This record gives sequence, structure tokens and C-alpha cells, in this order.
Amino acid sequence: METKKKLMDSAFKLFAYKGNEFSLAEVASEVGIQKASIYAHFASKEELLYAVIDQEINQYFLEINEHYRDLKSMFFMILNYYDRSQTKLYFWKRLLLFPPQAFEQTLIAKIHILSEERFQIVKDIIRANMKEGIIRNQDPETVAASYMALIHGILSSVIIYQAENVTIHLEGIWNNFWKGIC
Repeated sequence: METKKKLMDSAFKLFAYKGNEFSLAEVASEVGIQKASIYAHFASKEELLYAVIDQEINQYFLEINEHYRDLKSMFFMILNYYDRSQTKLYFWKRLLLFPPQAFEQTLIAKIHILSEERFQIVKDIIRANMKEGIIRNQDPETVAASYMALIHGILSSVIIYQAENVTIHLEGIWNNFWKGIC
């Protein structure tokens, strides 16, 4: 089981930095095994990559969607999820910008469904906050879209600029957003 995890970790990293252009020989070399040994765990590169992507999708969406019911906590949880590993950020950017075509009908569709669920959670939180008078009445769809765009913009900024130059401002960025919707 440890070898399987090492294979998946290696494929995760290689996909993050190289996309589909990585080879099973590179995975084997990184893990310290012969390429043929990979086939004891995965029938093909596609099966390995599918397992890696599916695991990451489940971890990312379940961790955040199920545990956070206020906008600020979710905001910081999403950003901290990526802050723990720049490789995760590269992995997701590559997956969303250049998805493996073989998985378009399965994993990419799953990401879209889970993203829509997250968007609905955000809208529900916004509506509840409006009902309680915490957020001023406005179009919840627009506020939710602004919220998600803010998060994705910050994540792109972390790639473009050094993470430290962006993350030191997160509390101020959050406060500016919050003041704008309240």
C-alpha cells in the first residue's frame, strides 16, 4: 500500500508541474522502482492519473464543503488549502486549464457538479446572512460570483507573485470584500 501511495504522490507532483507530459518511467524513477512494478498497482498511466485526480477532488471538496458554513471561514479554508502546498495550487490550475481529455466526461464533470454545489452553499450562506441583516439585500448570485472570483483571483496572484507578498494581505482583502457587501 505504501508503494501505491508513493506512486500517486509522484504522479500528483509530476502532473502539477508537467501536465500529461510526464511518463511512467519518471514516476518509477522518482519512487525508486522499476517501471514494470507500477503495473502491479495501476493498469496504465491513465488509471494512475484518474486515481490521483479523483482522490484530490474528493479531498478538496469534502474538506471544505462539509465543514464551513460562514463565508470568512470558507474563504480562509480554501486559501489555506493551497497555501499548504504550492504543488496543489499548480495541480488544480493545470487540471482546470488543461484537463486531460480522457477524463472530461467523468472527473471534469464531477468537478463541475461539486463546484456548483459549493456555489450553492455560498449562495445559501449569503441568503441567510441577508435574512439576518448581516449582509445588505442584493443579488445573492452576484455576491457569490464576486466571492468566488475573489478567491480565484487571489490563487492566481499567488502563482504570479510570491505567495508571501499576497498572503500577508489576506485579512485586509477579506475586510475590503466584507465591507463592500455589508
